[in-house]
Formats: sequence, structure tokens, C-alpha cells
Amino acid sequence: MPDILRTASRRNVLRWGAAGTAALFGASACESAVDQENEGGGGGPGGELVVAQASDLIAQNGMNQSAQNATWRMQVFDTLIRLDRTTREVQPRLATEWTDSEGGRVTTLTLRDGVTWHSGRAFEAEDVKFTLEFLREAQPPFAFAWLVNMLDSIDVTDRRTVRLALTEPVNNLFDMLSLMVVFDRETTSDALSLANGIIGTGPFTFGEYQQGVSLRLNRYEDYWDAGRPRLDSILVRIMTRPEARMSALRSGQLHLATGLTPQDLRQIEGDDRFTATPYENYSGGIYLGANVNVELLSDKSVRQAIHYAIDRERIKQDVYLGQANATASPWSATSPAYNEELGNRYARDLDRAKQMLRDAGADGAEVKLQTAGATSQVAEIVEFNLREAGLRPSIQVLTAAQIDEYNRDYTYEGLYIAQHGYSALTPTNLIFSAAPYRVTDNLFNFSSPEYETLAEDALRAESEQEQRTAYDALTEFLLEEAFCCDLVQGTNTTVTLGVKQWDYSVWDELLLADATLE
Repeated sequence: MPDILRTASRRNVLRWGAAGTAALFGASACESAVDQENEGGGGGPGGELVVAQASDLIAQNGMNQSAQNATWRMQVFDTLIRLDRTTREVQPRLATEWTDSEGGRVTTLTLRDGVTWHSGRAFEAEDVKFTLEFLREAQPPFAFAWLVNMLDSIDVTDRRTVRLALTEPVNNLFDMLSLMVVFDRETTSDALSLANGIIGTGPFTFGEYQQGVSLRLNRYEDYWDAGRPRLDSILVRIMTRPEARMSALRSGQLHLATGLTPQDLRQIEGDDRFTATPYENYSGGIYLGANVNVELLSDKSVRQAIHYAIDRERIKQDVYLGQANATASPWSATSPAYNEELGNRYARDLDRAKQMLRDAGADGAEVKLQTAGATSQVAEIVEFNLREAGLRPSIQVLTAAQIDEYNRDYTYEGLYIAQHGYSALTPTNLIFSAAPYRVTDNLFNFSSPEYETLAEDALRAESEQEQRTAYDALTEFLLEEAFCCDLVQGTNTTVTLGVKQWDYSVWDELLLADATLE
């Protein structure tokens, strides 16, 4: 883990996060698509909001951002602070005040009074200390565990005050605090568990769950934010087939659907009953990772050949209808680490891919291609491309339970396609927090002293020129090693029918405390 964490300044994050987003989407940062939809006031209180998502939830990974948990996590739990998704300004949640001392090494948080857990117990500073201690060793790992482990001490000075002392000053502590939900110390032991119950302080309680089918969230009557939530309940339906989600939307069985592609959206084009909202964070990348412990994929030239074989432009056009950025770079176009020229390293070259595979003795080799359900259309194109190059791939679409197991054990059987986050906000969040790309302990078992050195160089860089040089060196290394490269960078899109006052976080998670139905 790094000794020094001097990353891009918050001023640079603000500049890239707001200005870059406005440039990409052609909209004022002051009025987003959600703001426009919510104009004219909300609907009436009460009722049940029906939401659809593409894959089953993974409660055991409830400490992290993920597509599987983005519909319910911020309804059941609360964070200490929230980052405004356009300005990145820090907003109070369970913490109402924060002060820095000792040159930024120490942060003291004052906690909100009158907050209770869904069990009725009062929320206290000891719960914050418990959560941070739990996240040091949690499995699967917390995305910011590396930063939590830089805490030299966590001191509870009274029931509403907690003091965090780091070994070194950092400037992405609030990135972490905006992602970190606080856990109930009475029901959370060595792991989050459905058997023990999911207890939070959020606006909704975790209700009846039917694996692979649905989850019901119920209004928490004693929520600390007066007048919220406004809904009686939320029903999250697990609908793995895109055509089923779109059919349910069109027939009025759903109010909100997440994880939709531009291809899906064509089905409601011109129907003014629906509002399609592309998220402005532009923080999602579709990646292809290669488990380097698999003999075929231990050869760097084979991994490179695979990426030369992939037709990223076809993925962009066929799956995303042109509404994506075809790039092998893991950084979003709004990130100060993004370099368009480097991102084009693996522009398709099928002849080169074939020759590299022949030179490596891999022509005709079998390879397993695993994918999450939400990226199965991308996987089909990749499978075709790999066959063109001379490999013999076989696709396996994984269930949420299988993904959870592979993520815990790092045992993907070959290639794996899924979606990652962490490509917005502070650039170094990705290389220390995103599971497929992590410097150490990543999903694909890749490790390198050079990678660690380059990562620390990026963390130490202070001036804009130093940062540019460090980020480019890091990007070049990732592309050269090709244990994980992006295929396209896109943005999440949510479609709503008669929903007002909903929102989403800087981490692309639904915020439904204010939501109402027309």
C-alpha cells in the first residue's frame, strides 16, 4: 500500500467532474435530465414504486458500489456524507460537521442526533468505529480498504463524535466516506448476511427477499429526515432478460428500470409516457479481464492478441448505438487521466491478432469467456471476434451467486466481461479501488512491482504536468500488460414512468427518499 497519497487536487476533480460532464452531454451542470424531469413538483405521497434491475442483488457485497446493489443500498443504509454529483461539494448525511487538523492528517466528524437503526437502537459513534474496523478485513474487500488501512487510529470521544487519524494526509477521504455506508454493529459480524438480517438507518427497511425474483423495501416510519420517505414501499424485481424489462415497462407494470442500453431504449422512442435519463457521471466502463493464472492467458502476447482481435467499434454501434466511447483505457473521458491517443492502442487489427496467436502457439486454443448477464450482448460480439482470430471461445453467462463466488476467490476460468466503476472522481481511486484493476489483490491475479511503483508515482504527482506524465505512464503499462482493458466507456441510463423527485448519487446509485408517483 502507498506511503504517500498526494493525488489530484479537489480543485482539479471539480474542474473535470463538472466541466467535463457538461461538455459530454451538452447540458448545464445546473439542470440535469433528472432536474428537468422533476420540474413542476412531485406527485402524491404513498404507493409502491416498482423497479426492475438486470441481475440479482449480492447482499454480501453491500459495502461496495455495484449494479446488483445500486437499486436498494442507498435506500436501506446511510453514508456519513454525500458528494453533490455535479459540483462534488460535500453534503451532510449521518455526519453534520467535519473539521481537519494536523495538516489534514486528522478529521473529526460530528454525528447527527436523533438517528435510529431499523431495530430501534440509537445510532452512535461506536457504530462508525465498528464499520471502519469491519471494512479493514471485509470479504469481499471494501473498495477503499487500502485507505481504511491507512487509519492510524479511530477514536470515539463521545457518542456523537469520532476522530479519524491517518498515517498521511489524503485528499480523497471524502470520496471514500461518500461510498461507505454505516453498518449495525449488533447484526453485522464477519460478513453481511441475509440470515442475520440487513439493518440500516436509511429511509426504507429491508423486507421480503425471494432469491432471483424480488426484494421489497418498506418505509421506515422513524427515519431521521422528517417527511421522508414519501413512498410506502419499493418492489425491486429481478428481470435478467432486457426484452422482459422493456415489455413490463411498456405495459405499465414497472415505474423504473435500470441498466438499459440504447438498443433497449429504441423500443420506447417517441413514447412521451417515458423519460430516459442518461447518468451524467459517465463513470462506467465495460472491461475484458484475463485470469493470468490460466495457462493460455499467462502469456502477455496472447492477452494482447485478444484485444487486437476485438471490434470495439462494432460493440459501440451494435450494442450502444454509437452512444459510447470505444477505448481500451480504463479512464472515463471526463477524467484528468484520460488520453484519447493511448486509448486507441488496440484499434482492431485482425491480421496482427492472428499472427500473434500463431507465434504464441495459441492458434485453435480453447478459452472460456464468462460474462455478467448485463454484458452478454457484448460477450457475443467478443466471442465472434475471437473465433475470427483463430481461438475457440465458449460463453458462460454467470448468475449473481456465481459472480459473487468468483469475485471472492479470484477464480474466473479464462476471460471475463463485466462493468466497472471508479473511473470518475479522483483517478487513483480506480487503481486502488476497482476490483478488476486493483494494484494488488485484483480479480485476475496480476501483480507487478512496476505496477505498484507507477501507482505510487501517480499518487505522489502534484503539478498538472506531473500528474499527466504519471497517468500516461500508468495507462501505457496497463495496456501493455493487458490483464484487463476496457472495451467501451458508457453511461448508465434509467427509464421512468410517472416517477418524480428521484435522483442518483455520484456512484450511480438510486436515491429514492424523495421519490413520488404521479
